Amino acid sequence: MAGRFPFVDIITVNYNGRSFLVEYFLALEQLDYPKDMLNVFFVDNASNDGSLEFVRSLKPGFSLKIILNKRNLGFAGANNKVFLECTSEYIALLNNDTRVEKDWLAELAQKIQSGPEIGIVSSRQVPNESSRLIDPATNETSWCSGGHCLIRRSALDAVGYLDEDFFMYGEDVDLSWRMWLAGYKCLYVPEAVCQHHYGDKENYSVRRLYYHVRNSILLRYAYGEGRDIAKEISRWAKEGLASGLKRFRFKEAYAILAGVFAHFFFIVHFLKKGKALKAQGRFKEIKKKWITL
Repeated sequence: MAGRFPFVDIITVNYNGRSFLVEYFLALEQLDYPKDMLNVFFVDNASNDGSLEFVRSLKPGFSLKIILNKRNLGFAGANNKVFLECTSEYIALLNNDTRVEKDWLAELAQKIQSGPEIGIVSSRQVPNESSRLIDPATNETSWCSGGHCLIRRSALDAVGYLDEDFFMYGEDVDLSWRMWLAGYKCLYVPEAVCQHHYGDKENYSVRRLYYHVRNSILLRYAYGEGRDIAKEISRWAKEGLASGLKRFRFKEAYAILAGVFAHFFFIVHFLKKGKALKAQGRFKEIKKKWITL
């Protein structure tokens, strides 16, 4: 087993998240974790809100590297770019709109080091926990949130990086399921607490809804059957129409229906992906227990 405090690379992707960064960096400064064991990669997806100027003015007690992208690569693309630069045995993904508790990283590091079969561990999210299956006896979980997790580098290399066609949302679910299929475990660590605010601006919420709808359908092309796909498309189409025609929430309706329509452009990729995944010997076993569609 590695030491209690192994080296960790922390990756944070930022896109116009200036309003969250004071709280985010303050929480990192207050971590009960040796600062010389941390490498923080701040990846900016072409922000224009002063985020870079703020981060450049900081003098944190840990290694901080700023990486600039000329365009918005999304959550998946930005993280994948930095994975190539990571040198630590463990990689943490942490959203910019979070505030972690002091023992957040120490708890995650302790858990992931408890067995080589553990590929990824995820913390408890407050105030709104993500909906997922958790075994109360083992704390094994169907998937780990990419917004506040710790990944074993060797497991990541074995199963492959994030699927960039998701852009954002759903890529962490996909990664977790691929971990399970490869023989690794995904664990929930309730002792590690992360306050996750999410963007609260209306435009951000609409954008988030669009990707949530689109990617929830695409996940079913990769891991489900025809009936799962049809059911999800129908569910969201009805919800989009109801939002517009009954509730008069037109931006919400637009985001939902746009997500339903846009998924058609990615069908080929996810059908091929699904064919490869379903050919794995463990697929039926893992789908029955951990793949929740």
